[in-house]
Amino acid sequence: MTTSATGTGPTDNSMRRALKRARDGVALDVTEAAVLLQARGEALTDLAASAARVRDAGLEAAGRPGVITYSKSVFIPLTRLCRDKCHYCTFVT
Repeated sequence: MTTSATGTGPTDNSMRRALKRARDGVALDVTEAAVLLQARGEALTDLAASAARVRDAGLEAAGRPGVITYSKSVFIPLTRLCRDKCHYCTFVT
């Protein structure tokens, strides 16, 4: 991750690039994900909107537009072996 001049976070350029890739629905690499963990203010708002669009596109593709489910039980995925396509967690590709 490229840091800003103050050395305390990502550069504006790396944040813009990571946000654009998230906005475009492109799979992010580890560095881009680390940059987005530092998102604040407008960048965080942009990231949340992009995440919502990706989620909604996944629901649309699954034939369930606008249907979001949840479980009252605690859900802790321990493997990447899930075969369900519910889009509840991030393990479905």
